[in-house]
Amino acid sequence: MINSLINSKFFAGLTATVAFTGVMTNAGIANALVKTYTDTFELAPTDITDALLSVQKFDGNLGELQSVTIGFDGQIVGDALVESLDAQAQTLTFTLGGTLTLLGDEILNNPLFEEAVSASASFEATAFDGVMDFSGTSGKSFEGLIATLSGENLYDDQAVLDFFTGAENVEFLFSASTDSKVTGAANIFAGITTQAGASVSVTYAYEVIDGDVLSERVPEPSAILGLGLFAGAGFLSKRKVSSKA
Repeated sequence: MINSLINSKFFAGLTATVAFTGVMTNAGIANALVKTYTDTFELAPTDITDALLSVQKFDGNLGELQSVTIGFDGQIVGDALVESLDAQAQTLTFTLGGTLTLLGDEILNNPLFEEAVSASASFEATAFDGVMDFSGTSGKSFEGLIATLSGENLYDDQAVLDFFTGAENVEFLFSASTDSKVTGAANIFAGITTQAGASVSVTYAYEVIDGDVLSERVPEPSAILGLGLFAGAGFLSKRKVSSKA
């Protein structure tokens, strides 16, 4: 009974010590936060050269910038009207292709993103049905075929962090070139239209530190445990003296 009472009070004292120290620790750690800004270039007819995208830089008054992540989402969207004029059945394939590019400041080692993208769709066409209407059995309309590019680049070197800190904006240049076609028959009548668009996001990861406890030293975990054990040992010692008395 006595041992049970001693053990419960000992662990209660240890728990209270750790909890109190934990409050000190939580108050002293840096709070990691993120802030994201985006800009979008809406779909427009291709080809596109150096379309401007602009994103706000990091406000240094918010805290200490730790890293910058640049995200990019680009797409080419295509439509096609096709009619096979062949005397035999053929498989017609619409291939949407092109290159998406994003450039930034020279400090970021351009291009930030550049890749050839493609998408395709096929249609089983019969011999020409005698009507040039892009429908029926020998024709078709392909709508909304999409080729995309997505990616992220993270930077944490000081030169880049300094560049992205300030009151002004940082600028990016978006370009999209296309090379689309319809294949599959010797005699084809086709019309193709393409558009491209993109969005850029810049995510700032930064830290804010509670200045009220910066001067206080946070105990190591081993010290916290030692403090609890010391408090428990003192309690046991008092119980023994009291028992003898």
